[in-house]
Amino acid sequence: MMAKLLDLLQAGADLGSLTSDEMRELAGEIRELLVETIHANGDAGHLASNLGAVELTLALHRAFETPRDKIIWDVGHQAYIHKLLTGRLDTIATLRQRGGLSGFPDRQESVHDAFGVGHAGTALSAAAGYAIARDLRRENYDIVAVVGDGALTAGMSFEALNHLGSLATDVTVVLNDNEMSISPNVGAINRSINRLRVGTPYRDFKNELKQIVTQLPAGAWLWDEARRLKRVPRELIVQSGFWDQLGFDYYGPIDGHDLEVLESTLRSVRHFTGKPALIHAITVKGHGIPEAAADPVKSHSGTYWLKPAAKSSVKSLPTYSQVFGEAASRSMQEDDSVVVITPAMIEGSGLTALQREFPHRVLDVGIAEQHAVTVGAGLAAAGMKPIVAIYSTFLQRAYDSVIHDVAVQGLPVVFAIDRAGHVGEDGRTHQGFADISFLRCLPGMVVAAPADDAELSELLACSLEYDGPFAIRYPRGQVATEISARNEGPIQIGTGTTIREGSDVAVIGIGSVLPECLDAAEMLSGNGLSVAVVNARFAKPLDEDLILDISRRTGSVITVEENVRAGGFGDAVLSLLADHELSNCFLGAITMPDQIVEHASQSEQRVDAGLDAASIVEVLTGLLDARGSRGTVEQ
Repeated sequence: MMAKLLDLLQAGADLGSLTSDEMRELAGEIRELLVETIHANGDAGHLASNLGAVELTLALHRAFETPRDKIIWDVGHQAYIHKLLTGRLDTIATLRQRGGLSGFPDRQESVHDAFGVGHAGTALSAAAGYAIARDLRRENYDIVAVVGDGALTAGMSFEALNHLGSLATDVTVVLNDNEMSISPNVGAINRSINRLRVGTPYRDFKNELKQIVTQLPAGAWLWDEARRLKRVPRELIVQSGFWDQLGFDYYGPIDGHDLEVLESTLRSVRHFTGKPALIHAITVKGHGIPEAAADPVKSHSGTYWLKPAAKSSVKSLPTYSQVFGEAASRSMQEDDSVVVITPAMIEGSGLTALQREFPHRVLDVGIAEQHAVTVGAGLAAAGMKPIVAIYSTFLQRAYDSVIHDVAVQGLPVVFAIDRAGHVGEDGRTHQGFADISFLRCLPGMVVAAPADDAELSELLACSLEYDGPFAIRYPRGQVATEISARNEGPIQIGTGTTIREGSDVAVIGIGSVLPECLDAAEMLSGNGLSVAVVNARFAKPLDEDLILDISRRTGSVITVEENVRAGGFGDAVLSLLADHELSNCFLGAITMPDQIVEHASQSEQRVDAGLDAASIVEVLTGLLDARGSRGTVEQ
């Protein structure tokens, strides 16, 4: 049997030597491999967006040569094919697995990955940086920024477009537009128009005519008027005026699944110098796999149609995102001033049902985190009760707005911070490792973390009654249940609770680590050590009375948190104890490491960080032995 085309490429065959029929066959092989790989990895990966970018990626790698030429991917959700074509076919099965390939372009992984990425809106700015460096050094290579997956809703993208247009240098931007369907009529028209506009005779004639006209009296005015008049009928078809005003030559829209049109357009455009170009390619998420194309949202990161029907009678626990959505629903039913804002994370933040229930009060502002926060500030200033539902990693992008527009004005904006702590396979760009640190330093900001599902609901209700900024951080994944001791009445700001009594040492945990803290205490109790466990609940303000009391009673405390140490919860506790001359009670802090966390499962990451029960036992035992504690503990 003849070797598959992918195997031939892996063996060193030249992609450019393949015929049109072979290229189409190769596209089919890639789609089959993508489905197989993502399904085998437990649906760890971005499927629909990659299926929609197969032909586009093949055309890019035939028209350009990496690593000499720089292909810069925005987000990276659609870069798996790029990995396959750049020497990583034999390791694609390790995608998003511990020690395997990253789910995003990664400069440490391959010289073909020109820029590391995980958040939308960065490719155009990175391309501008590459272009400036290339021109200053008088080097010769092409730069292509592939922008899609909603990245043009990011304000940073428009800042970069504005700058690129003023640079008047060679950069090709490919707009991978996968939110529009392709109609046969539009396809036929744009093929003929695009063929004319990228043709060398047309370009040469246009440049020569401009030189002649602009030398005439009032020639510049005549040329501008001619361009304006010419643009009127053209814009009825290709909508290029916006891009022309930004300083780009616009080509399209073209069929992003037509390999020949894509390749010819890319090759033609790269020969036109002195001005950035934008190629508008229309693609369909999930293209080539009917089940994925039928439901691109559901197949964004899954092969749901290959899953057998669940037979287990055991009801699975909800996620923290789902619990948040349900709690928000109750609050919105009771109070019509509550509004939820999210930056393009309706599904991820558990808001799908909520948006159907309150379509005018659940606002998706696009991939525009800074805008989302300031919209929340404006709503609060107008007397509403806004909740900004946002991932920890994306809140980092809006930090200036959190300070300038919310904290400085003391506005009552609630931040529902999903994916705090380790997030698993999304890897280094997505770990929520610093939100306690960068929020705790803000005047007037309340920072809380629930130990379980019930506490998340209670904290949300508490936050909506507070007249100032209030952040609630919670982890990715299924909820913990029945962890925190229930108090009578609603939670009061700045109050924690002791959920296990003990006299020898106290473990003070916050948020997602509480189940592991309780397990560790149970393991230690079997060896004769009496361990108290405190659910701090608030990183700011601290429950000072509770922490000081437990420190005095036990003489030894250790803190545990899923955040880095610098500026985190442990630092807050140590400062409190030092202020009261009790710093000798502080054994240490177990935190996320002072390093960028690589992709792996959440459980693997927590073991590596020492945030699992066995690791807590080991660390605490070592610290107590070093101090000469009265207990002898064996793990």
